[in-house]
Amino acid sequence: PSEGAIIAADIATKASDITLGFIDRFSGALVFTGDISSVEAAIKDIIRTMEQDLGFTGAPITRT
Repeated sequence: PSEGAIIAADIATKASDITLGFIDRFSGALVFTGDISSVEAAIKDIIRTMEQDLGFTGAPITRT
């Protein structure tokens, strides 16, 4: 949902040194960039917050 993308963007920018590239509040799309460790830290913090604090069901994250 769009609210999730906005919350995730806020969490990501506070969690690590990433740059917010794009956020679409209508589709819920979010793009951010940074070095690998920063992006991984942001994603982990987003998932933890969404699952534990907001009750969302997470999906496994893979790295290719």
